[in-house]
Amino acid sequence: MIDELFALTQQDNRKFSALPKNTVVAMAYVPFQLDDKLYTNEQGFVSGTMFPVLNKPFKEYGDKK
Repeated sequence: MIDELFALTQQDNRKFSALPKNTVVAMAYVPFQLDDKLYTNEQGFVSGTMFPVLNKPFKEYGDKK
C-alpha cells in the first residue's frame, strides 16, 4: 500500500494532501504516510517501527532518585 500511495504522488506531479478532503472540526485524523524510506528488518525490530519518520524515542525527564 505504501508503494501505491507513493506512486500516486509521483504521477503527473499531482499533489495529494496528507489529510482527507472533507475534514470535520473536533475529529481526530491520522495523516497518510507518504514517505517511502524504510529501516532494515534489524533496525525496525530494535526501533519498534519500520518507518524512520515514526521513530520518536521517549526521553526520561524529571529527577532520578
